[in-house]
Amino acid sequence: MENKLTKLEKITKQIEALQAKANAEKNREREKSRKEETRKKILIGAMVLDGMSKNQDYQSKMLKNIDKYLTAERDRKLFNLTPINENDAEA
Repeated sequence: MENKLTKLEKITKQIEALQAKANAEKNREREKSRKEETRKKILIGAMVLDGMSKNQDYQSKMLKNIDKYLTAERDRKLFNLTPINENDAEA
């Protein structure tokens, strides 16, 4: 009986080890995906900023879209947009 218990404990530990490995792999994949998404955002942002610096019409269109999209005041300040509460007062 003691031999079976030891065998059961051994199998349980193997299962726990495999679950830990699986969780670690999931975390690595999640982190990789997050980093890739961040890199895409940076590259797209750089492209848009470059286009805005070279083309006034493009800049105007982008700022209109950015004005509609951004809601956080600290984000709006980056683009010198009026605070949202001031936009509401003007409407």
